[in-house]
Formats: sequence, structure tokens, C-alpha cells
Amino acid sequence: MAQRPDPPAGRRVSRPRARAPETQRGIALMLVLWVIALLVIIAAGMTADQRSETSLAANQIGAARFRALSDAAIAYAVYNLAAPANLLQDQAETLDSDLWVPDGAPRAWRFAGEDLSIAVTDEQSLIDLNQGSRELFSALLGALDLPVEEIDVLADAVLDWRDEDDLRQLNGAEDPDYAAAGRPYGAKDGPFDSVEELQQVLGFDRGLFLVLAPALTVAGSASPANIELAPPLVRAALEGISLEEVAQRIAEELASGSLVEPAAVNRGGPLYRIRVSRAGAPDAPTPTMEALVRVELGSFPPFRVLWRNFAPMRSTPSNLDEGHGL
Repeated sequence: MAQRPDPPAGRRVSRPRARAPETQRGIALMLVLWVIALLVIIAAGMTADQRSETSLAANQIGAARFRALSDAAIAYAVYNLAAPANLLQDQAETLDSDLWVPDGAPRAWRFAGEDLSIAVTDEQSLIDLNQGSRELFSALLGALDLPVEEIDVLADAVLDWRDEDDLRQLNGAEDPDYAAAGRPYGAKDGPFDSVEELQQVLGFDRGLFLVLAPALTVAGSASPANIELAPPLVRAALEGISLEEVAQRIAEELASGSLVEPAAVNRGGPLYRIRVSRAGAPDAPTPTMEALVRVELGSFPPFRVLWRNFAPMRSTPSNLDEGHGL
């Protein structure tokens, strides 16, 4: 075999490089793709976190703004309720103010570029859950055209919930009845602390509660003191007529256009329930605040907020269908 001649002295010999196998190049490409995908995922996660934090900050700012607007609305409502009626009539043209009657009717108010709705209800015109009689509760439920048998059960259940004994009313409910219904609690045997507590009483579901809540209080008296300011449901219960008849009477009163001297208008008080909400579409969820305010003229400040509740359940369903559902 012939020998390859030796290269000349001082000359560098280049040798062909070994090519990387195809499998190694494929693995390298996959690693690059995986790194790119990982970076994309990290970037997407950071973007999502930033959007979430921005949204949370915007919600917090919106909630704080609405709380400030609610405080302003309460102060404005108290000013109207406490100011002399004749003064409000004199300033109506210049201050865009008028004489408010605490009848629960919503009134539009614009403040700081926001459109708000303010509704003021005289708390003494409502039926007290702790002091109302069985007959009054029966009349209230009867105004909803509920069956007599159901009215008896519900009215007695309210009495059994608030009385201090464990003796069952004829159609009421005590601890064994709550246990039989699968409730993890029994009758409270004590006064109601809030209107919302009515939902825990056996027989009162959410649908029925939403209808009754605007007519009830736990800060009233044995019987509504200001009947002329009472909501339609309370008026129907007190007068023993249906809601349709009450609505007809109210329409006739408005149509009569009888002029009442401002100083003679019943302003109710000193307890008022003030409901503030942002103006919006009727069916759209809007921020809402409800507060119980005691007006104390001559003191500083001239009113005290006894409690405040944001987003209360006060929307009333259009009708009560079977089972009190919505």
C-alpha cells in the first residue's frame, strides 16, 4: 500500500469536521422552542397579573368614591329634611331644591359629575318586627293575597321566633320544627336584631322577604306612627285593602292636585332610612347604600348614622309566584 506523503514542513493540514448527528440538532431546536414558549407564558402571566391589579385598584377607587358620594347624599337629604319648609320653597328656583317628603319615593340628584338616586323613608311609618301585633302581621301578609292557612303559619312563626319562651303558637315553629326542617338552629327566642333576620324564620324564603323588607323595621313602634308616609304595602295592611286599591287611591290623590301649605307638610322623623344608588339601567346592578339616620337638631353634627349597609337586598320582585320564588 502506498504511503501518503508527509505534508511540507510548516504547512497546516485542515481536516474535515465531524457533523453533529441529526438527533442532536433536533433536540437543540426543541429546547429553543420550549424556552420561547416558557417566556411567552411568563409574559402572559405578568400581563394578566397587571390587568387584575389594575382592575382591583379601579374597583377600590370606585367603591371609595361611591362611599364619599353616599356621605354627601346623606348630608344633602338631612339638610332638606331639617331645613324649614318655607325656606326650601323660597330657594327652590336658585338652589334646585324642593320640599322632600320622606315617603320612599326616589329623587334624582347630581353631585360631582355623578347622577344619583336618593330615597328617604320615615322609619316610624313602617311595621316593627319586635313590637307589631299578630293581627298586624296577618294584615300585612293578607295584603299580598296569601292563603289564610299560610298567613297563620307565618304570623305565628314570627311570634315564636321573637318571644322568650319555648311554647309553640298554634301554627308556629319552635326548636323541634326547625330541626325537622333540617335547620342547624332553632327559634331565636329573642328580639329581631335586623330586618334581614326574618329570612331565618321558618317559612320566609328570599322571595317573600324581598317583598316584605321595605315595609318592616326594628326601630319603630307597636303601630306605624306616620300612616300618611307609609309605603303602599303598610297602608294596605292598616286599612285592610289590597295593594291595587292603595295604588288607585295614591293615583287619585296625585290627580286631585290639592295644594298643601309647606309648613303643614308631615316631614316625619326623627329616624329616617336613606337609600342612595347610582343612576343606571333599571335591570343593571348598581352600587347601593342604605343607612338609618337620626336627625338631632340643635346638636353638632345635626344627625347620627346609626347603621350603614352597602348593597342591601331591597329590590322588590314584580310579583310573588308559587313558592315565593323570583
